[in-house]
Amino acid sequence: MSNRTKGSLALLLTAAMWGSGFISQKLGNEVMPPMTFNAVRQLLAAMLLTPFMIRSLKKSGYLSRAVNSASQIEHRKKKLLMACLVCGLFLLIGTEAQQIGLLTVSAGKSGFISALYIVMVPFFSVLLGEKVRKKSVVCVIAAMAGFAVMSLHGGLSGATPGDWWTLVSAAAFAAQIVMVNEYVDKDNALAISCLQFWFCGIVGMVIALIMEGWQLPGVFAGIPILIYQTLGPTATGYTMQTIGQKYTDSSTAALIMSLEAVLAAVFGAVFLGEMMSAREMAGAAIILAATVIGQRE
Repeated sequence: MSNRTKGSLALLLTAAMWGSGFISQKLGNEVMPPMTFNAVRQLLAAMLLTPFMIRSLKKSGYLSRAVNSASQIEHRKKKLLMACLVCGLFLLIGTEAQQIGLLTVSAGKSGFISALYIVMVPFFSVLLGEKVRKKSVVCVIAAMAGFAVMSLHGGLSGATPGDWWTLVSAAAFAAQIVMVNEYVDKDNALAISCLQFWFCGIVGMVIALIMEGWQLPGVFAGIPILIYQTLGPTATGYTMQTIGQKYTDSSTAALIMSLEAVLAAVFGAVFLGEMMSAREMAGAAIILAATVIGQRE
C-alpha cells in the first residue's frame, strides 16, 4: 500500500469519526455547558495519547541526543512548541465555536457549515507564501452563497447565533489544517496531535471555569458521551488527520474530509431524527459542490 493510499484511508477514517462526533457533541450539550464539554474531552484525549506520544518519540529518536545534534534537538523542540501553541490555538477556537453553535443548529447543518473550512484553506495558505487560484475565489463565493441559502432566511437577522459561531469555527479549522501541514513531519505527527490537545484542554478548562463555573455533576452525567467523544472523534479523528496529512497535501486532505458533512447529516437523521428542510438541503448541496470543485485540479 502506497503512502498516499495510507494517508487517504487515514483521512477517510477522520471524516467518519468527525461526522459521528456531531451526534455526541449534540448529546453532550444536553448534560453540560459547551466549553466544559470541550475542555474535558480534550484533556481526556491528551492523557490518552501521551503514552503513545512518548513511545513514538523514543522509537523514532526524534529528540535523542544519540542520533541528533544539540542544535537539531533545540530546533525540533521549538518546532513542537510552536505547533502546540499555533495549532492548539486554532483548534481551540474552532472546537469552542462549533460546540457553542450546536446549541442552536442541527448536526447536519453544523456539518455543512463547518465544511466551509475546505474552501477557506487556500486563503490561509497565502500566509505561507502560496498563491490563491481564481477557481478558489469563485468556489469560496459559491460556498458562501450556499451558506446564505441555508442560513440567511430573510436577511442577516434570519440566521441563528449558532450559524455564525459555526462559520467562525470553519475559518479556525481551515487555519488549523494549514498550520498542521506547516509543522508536521514523518516523526512528530502524534506529538503534535497530543500537544495541541493539552493546550486546548488546559486553556479551555480555565475558560470554562471562568465562563461556566464548576460543572462536575454534568461531567459525571455525560461520562458515556465523553468516553466516545474522546476515543472516537477527538483522539482517533484528530490523530488520523495529523497522520494522514503526512502523506497528502492540504487541499487533498480537505477534499477527503469533506465527507464529514455528508456523514454528519446522515448520522443526525438516523440517530437524532433531525431532518434538514428543502432550503437547507439546497444550501448544503451548493456548499458540497463548491468544496468538491474547488479541490479538483
